[in-house]
Amino acid sequence: MTYTDDIAVATEWSTRALGLMARHGVVPLPENYDIWFRYVSGHNSELNDEIDKRLKEGQPINEKTSAELHQRFASHESLAEAALDAGERLNVEVDKIMKLVEATADGSNELGTSMRQASAELTAKSTPKDVRRVVEAIVTATRKMENRSRELEARLNETKGELKTLRTNLTKARNEARTDGLTGLANRKAFDEALAQEIAQATREQTPLCLVIGDIDHFKQFNDTWGHRTGDQVLRLVASCLKSGARERDTVARYGGEEFAIIVPGATTSETEKLANGIREVVQARELVKRSTGETLGRVTMSLGVATMRPGESPATLIERADACLYAAKRGGRNRVVSETQDLQIRAKAS
Repeated sequence: MTYTDDIAVATEWSTRALGLMARHGVVPLPENYDIWFRYVSGHNSELNDEIDKRLKEGQPINEKTSAELHQRFASHESLAEAALDAGERLNVEVDKIMKLVEATADGSNELGTSMRQASAELTAKSTPKDVRRVVEAIVTATRKMENRSRELEARLNETKGELKTLRTNLTKARNEARTDGLTGLANRKAFDEALAQEIAQATREQTPLCLVIGDIDHFKQFNDTWGHRTGDQVLRLVASCLKSGARERDTVARYGGEEFAIIVPGATTSETEKLANGIREVVQARELVKRSTGETLGRVTMSLGVATMRPGESPATLIERADACLYAAKRGGRNRVVSETQDLQIRAKAS
C-alpha cells in the first residue's frame, strides 16, 4: 500500500519508526517494521489509537505486541485488496455482458424489422421470386440473431466461471485475514468477532458460555535457549493440541504471543474445566524434539483460566475474568486449570 511518493517524508517516517522500535526493544523484522511505519505515518487511525492507549497506560510495547498488532491491523488488508481487485474484474465482466446484451437486443430488433418488412412486401400478387427473396432475408436476419445469442450464452458461461473464481479468491482472502499464519488457528480479529457473536447468541437463547484463556509456561525460556524457530515449533504443537482437544463448535484462537483462547458455547463451568484439563494433559504428554538434530528438548506445559459468562456481560469483562483465572493458575504453580470457583477457594484457604 502506498503511503507517500515523497522520498524525504518516507525516509523521515522510516527513521522515526526504527527509533521507536529500538526504544521499545522490538526486533526490526519486516512485519514489526511495517506496524511502526504505519504508526508514524498516521495511515491507520485505529492502530495509532491502540498504540497510544498502550503507551499511556504504560503497557509494554515489544516484539510480542508488534506481532499482535500486525495480526489485528495489517492482515485484513489483503482482504480489502482482494475485494477491490474482484470489484474491478467484475466491472469489466459486466461491461462486456452489457455490450453483448445490447448487440443481441439490436439483433432482435433487426429480426423484427425484417419480419415486418417481409409481411408488408408479400401480397397476393407476389411472385415465387419475391417470396424466395423475402424468405432469404428473414433467414439471414435469424442466423445473425442466433449467432449473437450463442455468443451471449458462451460469454455468460465464461462469466459464470469467472465469478466462481472471484468468489473463491474472496473467500480465501477472508479466511487468510482471519487466520493466524503460524498456527492456522483463528487470529485475534476472528476471536473478537466470534466472542461477540457467541455472547449475543448465549444471551438471546439463555444458554451457558465459557471462555478459556491459556498460556504456555516458561515460553520465553524456549525462545532464549533454543531460538525462535523452536519457539514457533512449540506454538504449532500447542495449537494442534488445542484444536484436537476442543469440540467442533468451539472457536480456538491464538490470542496473542504464546496465549491462546477457546470460546466454549453451551458448556457449564465444570464441563469446560474438564475440556481444558484434557487439553493441558495432552500438551504435557507431548515430548518436544528439535527437528534439525533430533534432540529432545523436554515437555511443554500450559496454565489455563476458565470464566463463565454472566448475564449482560461484555466481551471485555469476560476476557478480563478469564485472564485473572489464568494468572491465578500461574501463581498456583503453573501446569493447571483454574476457574473462578477454584480461585475463590484458593484465596479463602490462603486467608
